[in-house]
Amino acid sequence: MAVAAVTGAALLSAPVTVLQVTHDGTGRLLWRMPVEIGSQIDLDYTNSLFNAPTTDRFVIEGGALRLVEITSTNEAVLEHAGLAGPYEVRSGRFAARRPGPTLAELTIRIGQTGQQRLVVAGREIPLYRIGVGEAVRVKVSRIPRGLVLMQRPQAP
Repeated sequence: MAVAAVTGAALLSAPVTVLQVTHDGTGRLLWRMPVEIGSQIDLDYTNSLFNAPTTDRFVIEGGALRLVEITSTNEAVLEHAGLAGPYEVRSGRFAARRPGPTLAELTIRIGQTGQQRLVVAGREIPLYRIGVGEAVRVKVSRIPRGLVLMQRPQAP
């Protein structure tokens, strides 16, 4: 019985990598999901200047988020971001691969037209539901497995 208890405690205290979304103003945990190094995270939104669907693609690398690509239905979005062409065209979208930057934390402000959403492992997280003018922080963390099981994020 003691061996089972020790094994269980060891499993619950083993660290896991998670993607956490917290409210920027209050620090309240909104969402958390276990992820793997190398996982792809998409930030989908409507670019407010060009009213164009846009995706910023990140990869989890070394406990941080690394921007690897930006795609949009409007080439002007990429030009305005200072990304040099020529751009790849895939499924009606212009794509610019870019190395880095690597971010320990990403702050996303919710705009009037953005409709910002995170897509992680096929699951869409509607960040825009926290309200226009609000902001969230997205961060990769290592926490004990038991916390992932015990803490339930609050829906925005």
